[in-house]
Amino acid sequence: MVQVVFDQDADIYKARQSVTERLQQVTNQLSEGVHPPEISPLASPLGTILQYAFTVNGQGKTSLMDLCHLVDSTLSNQILSVPGVTQVTVYGGDERQEQVLIDPAKLRSLNVSLTEVTNAAKGANSNAPGGFLIGGGQELLVRGIGQVKSIADLQQSVVKVQDGKPILLKDVAEVKTGAALKRGDASFNGQPAVVMMINKQPDVDTPTVTKAVEAVLQSLQPTFPPDVQVKQTFRQSNFIDTAIHNVSSSLIEGIVIVSVIMLLFLMNWRTALITLSAIPLSLLIGVMLMKAFGLGINTMTLGGLVVALGGFVDDSIVYMENCYRKLRENQAQGHPIPAFKVVFDAFVEVRLAVVFSTVIIIVVFAPIFSLTGVEGNIFAPMGWAYLLSIAASLFVAMTLTPALCAILLANQTLPQENTFVSRLAQRLYRPLLNISLQSPQIILGVALAALVAASATVPALGRVFLPEFQEKSMVNSMVLFPGVSLDMTNRAGMALYTSLKDNPLYDWVQVRSGRAPGDADGAGVSMAHLDVELSDRAMEDREASIKQLREAFNKLPGVASNIGGFISHRMDEVLSGVRSAIAVKIFGPDLIELRKIGEQVRDVIQPIAGVVDLQLEPQLPIRQVQIYYDRAAAATYGLSMEQLSNVVETALNGRVVSQVAENQQLIDISISLTEKARNSLDAIRAIPLITPTGKTVQLGAVAKVDYGMGANVVNREDVSRLIVVSANVADRDLGSVVGDIQSQIQQKIKLPNGYFIQYGGQFESEQRATNNILVFSILAAIIIAVLMFFSVKSLPATIAIMLNLPLALVGGIVSILLSGGVISVASLVGFITLFGVAVRNGLLLVDNYNNKFAQGMLLKDVIVKGSLERIDAILMTALTSALGTLPLVLASGSGNEILQPLAIVILGGLFTSTALTLLVIPALYARFGKQLMPQQKPVLTNQTWSN
Repeated sequence: MVQVVFDQDADIYKARQSVTERLQQVTNQLSEGVHPPEISPLASPLGTILQYAFTVNGQGKTSLMDLCHLVDSTLSNQILSVPGVTQVTVYGGDERQEQVLIDPAKLRSLNVSLTEVTNAAKGANSNAPGGFLIGGGQELLVRGIGQVKSIADLQQSVVKVQDGKPILLKDVAEVKTGAALKRGDASFNGQPAVVMMINKQPDVDTPTVTKAVEAVLQSLQPTFPPDVQVKQTFRQSNFIDTAIHNVSSSLIEGIVIVSVIMLLFLMNWRTALITLSAIPLSLLIGVMLMKAFGLGINTMTLGGLVVALGGFVDDSIVYMENCYRKLRENQAQGHPIPAFKVVFDAFVEVRLAVVFSTVIIIVVFAPIFSLTGVEGNIFAPMGWAYLLSIAASLFVAMTLTPALCAILLANQTLPQENTFVSRLAQRLYRPLLNISLQSPQIILGVALAALVAASATVPALGRVFLPEFQEKSMVNSMVLFPGVSLDMTNRAGMALYTSLKDNPLYDWVQVRSGRAPGDADGAGVSMAHLDVELSDRAMEDREASIKQLREAFNKLPGVASNIGGFISHRMDEVLSGVRSAIAVKIFGPDLIELRKIGEQVRDVIQPIAGVVDLQLEPQLPIRQVQIYYDRAAAATYGLSMEQLSNVVETALNGRVVSQVAENQQLIDISISLTEKARNSLDAIRAIPLITPTGKTVQLGAVAKVDYGMGANVVNREDVSRLIVVSANVADRDLGSVVGDIQSQIQQKIKLPNGYFIQYGGQFESEQRATNNILVFSILAAIIIAVLMFFSVKSLPATIAIMLNLPLALVGGIVSILLSGGVISVASLVGFITLFGVAVRNGLLLVDNYNNKFAQGMLLKDVIVKGSLERIDAILMTALTSALGTLPLVLASGSGNEILQPLAIVILGGLFTSTALTLLVIPALYARFGKQLMPQQKPVLTNQTWSN
């Protein structure tokens, strides 16, 4: 089996066409008799959307063969007709065959060859056209009907005529209806079952296809025999629906929190209406833009809306607060200017800062789109949703907010006193601001110390690729020793079910052993997948429940287990080709040497803390029955290698010679020796061969039949032979475990010439994502600095604002330490979002300083008045952005696990960043004075208003 993984940006249809063309070239190079290679249906690693287990109750009369026929023929065809379904795979049950089981002793006694029996069975089933009978103005179709209708028809087929007497199939073989040789099986809760897996096409909406398939199954279920029971054992949409529900709840709760913050600060229904109206309108426009760009509503786009929630009102807050304050000051003057001019001037005063701050946020967010692979597919939709929503909020702030201010505030008598919350904020802020003015060195020193301390803790943080998905559906695997039979694998699965069946943490256990026809996994009979559904009780402490599950697996002797959820396993497979978080790939030419190195690597890794599910890929020599042909002896009897190979294949492996159509189903006619003859070396040696002269000889006369050793499987990647040591991680972060593994292997493993090791898995993607974000964040910071320089027109002031970036880092790192001390790609995305809001607040504060200084104020007055004027706007924007993510921080369950680390960084970072911004920037201006101010002429303040 050859697996081809396409690049995420590849045109899948063109790529498949290229593979098809290569297959056509390879087909011409294959030996005669080798079945032409087939390309599997178009599917993705996360393409399995549904699984059903079909069982027969204890008193039922439906056989496993009938059940398999029901699922494989009736249901599969109907489900494959559903748009978006690409494949239906069936495990378990008995596949019906019309079997011709040959008795070698009868062949010898009647002097009949195996080839003659094969030809007889093949020739017994044939229809042929007879042309047309034309006459009397009519035309009649002539049909020669020779198709087998029953077992009796097959039994009566003539093999040969000897001494004038026909020898029939029934004379040399047992002809019956039986079950095909199984290479896979299934059970559900310890009961034999037929398990149906349904895969969808890529880029097809999972819930839509799922509902269509469920509708088909529901419509057909009344036609099932009454003793057949159907259990849905996997539904990917459950995770999606739960995730969307959880994140939607966080969005609603965030809207409530933001609304409460606004009302507390404003305490005025007019100002509250102006700012809060930005939320629904920004959401509406944002969703419309998402639809225009082809984005749907999913967990990550909803997460983008939650993160952007505070930003929905930020622009409106800044403009409304400035307008409100200007109108109040104007009304307090003895000779007020026209109110509409005040509204206009207030808008113009902050317009540039608001636009620049929004552009800066867009630039800050750009590194998210540098992510590739799985992480790029996850976070890009969130990034687009965030940016489109922020752009929508800017549009609302530039259009609706000024209009509402003019309508609701311009001609109203406004209170001269601030609200209680505003007065409290200013009262608490004044003494801190005085410290910044009087002792700027202390403030700057404390900020620098905090930054150094936070930076020093970064290397000690644990690292993971992504937080673990909170899945209920566990798709675990166990590998037994190569050469173990399917029956033994089933018994191991039954033993595990027995140990779990009374545990309330697990709802049910489904076992899929070996491989199903058409299954792309290509597993051998010594491997099984055990699907375990965690109960609601288990989800209360999922980590402990998985630990118990792993302990149950580890109690099975001779079994290598791998525990994980459906999404996490499939993600690992995409990242490294192995369904484990860590894959140590050892490349080299010799299988024995690879095995030796693999065992050394496994033994080195095993003592490392945090390593679980450690296993070495079972590529090793196993016992085989080997048949070596004696060319000289075969030539003596006039037998070719092809003749001998065909006889051996037919006798031992079985050969399908024809098919019988019955009830719209094709049933194979199979030829082989009886089971007793196949399982004995003496019987194999005694297989009769008919020479060209008509003499009968035994296979043992022209071949050596004995036990030997041979490779059970040979794996290659990019044409190089390899063996894989895989593992998962528990109770430690992935980054530190991988670091220990690499260090130990480098110290203790010496590789021969021609052998090398590659590391794959989640950590590799985490490193790639981290490097991408760091590099592109530096580029974004340079662009931001240029934009801010054009906004504030002062290089020193630009540097002062950029100090917000490392200051925001302090709170983000502290929040990570308090929440477990592990940083992930989601946390890095949180820092990107955090930096955007932090720079925005710094820009608003410095822009106000510049306006005051341009009006001719003294530097101290500029700092004091400028800071106190912006305290409300900065606190409202920071609190709405921070506390708007609070529901994500406190939430648990599916969907929130990816967004929670991001929200934790934003929440913690904004608190420290805002506090440091309100103290450090004034301290910088107090310390360095006019050096930070732009060199420009003062603007005129007494302008006339003309209609």
